[in-house]
Amino acid sequence: MSILSPDRPVYDEIVRFNADRQPDLVKRKLRRLDESVFTFFRGTDHLFGRGWAVLKPADPGPALLCCGDLHLENFGAYETRQGDYRFDINDFDEAVVAPCSFDLTRCTASILLAGEEWGLRPLQATGIALAFLDQYQSAMAESPKTGVIGEIAPRSGEGPVWDLLNATASGAQAQLLERQTELKKNGKRRIVRDPDKHPDVPEKEADEVRRAIEEYGAAEKLAAATQVLDVTGRIAGIGSLGLLRYIVLIEGGGSPDKNRLLDVKEARPSSIEPYVGCRQPETFPTPAHRIVEAQKQLQAGPAIGLAPLQIGGRAFRVREMVPQESRSSLDHLQQKPKKLHHAVEVIGQIVAWSQLRGTEPSARPALGQWAAGAGIEAVLSAAVRLADQTQLAYAEYHEVYAAPKK
Repeated sequence: MSILSPDRPVYDEIVRFNADRQPDLVKRKLRRLDESVFTFFRGTDHLFGRGWAVLKPADPGPALLCCGDLHLENFGAYETRQGDYRFDINDFDEAVVAPCSFDLTRCTASILLAGEEWGLRPLQATGIALAFLDQYQSAMAESPKTGVIGEIAPRSGEGPVWDLLNATASGAQAQLLERQTELKKNGKRRIVRDPDKHPDVPEKEADEVRRAIEEYGAAEKLAAATQVLDVTGRIAGIGSLGLLRYIVLIEGGGSPDKNRLLDVKEARPSSIEPYVGCRQPETFPTPAHRIVEAQKQLQAGPAIGLAPLQIGGRAFRVREMVPQESRSSLDHLQQKPKKLHHAVEVIGQIVAWSQLRGTEPSARPALGQWAAGAGIEAVLSAAVRLADQTQLAYAEYHEVYAAPKK
């Protein structure tokens, strides 16, 4: 058995984990997990949780609120409630109190695995992973000196991260609306149907979503802005495939040009919480409240539209839809190692700032001390072990998935 799945074969463990999700989307997820080792890694965070006790560094570091599913594709640009834009970690479905090295190990391993997929030489990938950890360490050392926790804002720097952020700030949301919706004869917009991305949902289900969004808008005195114009399903991501998810088109600032799109995703308990060995300090009413509160605390600025919601007795996280091109898909930089190196350095800083926000002020000196010591040096070794174990788990999974079905 794999370290990542000590109780049963990897394929069986993944099927077990996804057993209570939508069967047609689980089939899609199983197919996607077979695409590459990096895709497999992104979609199986729960396997890392199961292997954490064996893979973790000898000194895993202080416990803090963290993302729980950190990898290179989990960063992006977004609009804040104040109408400004930031580049930061952008998915907190697995958010949990865990040792600081949990996120660091997972993100470092993602660099090694992505580097292999992009055709980087092992030395190049290791160098980029070291740059990520070096910048994390530098940001941890610098923040106490300045008394400021940094952030990536438009026009505050130069490089591929700011290129993406500045493009988002200058109109990606308007372009998103144009691509994802169409004008009807009455001058109102509707979401463009696509069975592979945003399929129709049953009328009763759409009505439940519409009612929940509009009731939330009324309670928050946003009734006009949250008037629902259309609802479809949403198929996106890897790890979340199989959960209920919707796109909701709302009136926003006025039809048809200032409508807004919301991403409404089912929230579940963190799959890694049983394995991190840390006391969780607060019981939230629903998993959506946990996700929303973590995102508010860990991001540089609260995302627009972010809220917990109940629909049909299930918990959902709501936020404004993030354009796909605003996410940090760094594969387009694989032939530009200097730009890739710089982007990953910035991500190292962002992780440090997020972890400082996730730590009580009185505990930040201990986190800084750990980051300055030998503990962080062991993260690379743990990440190499995780990358190796992921390769083995993926090979085992692929052998079963690709085998002729009887």
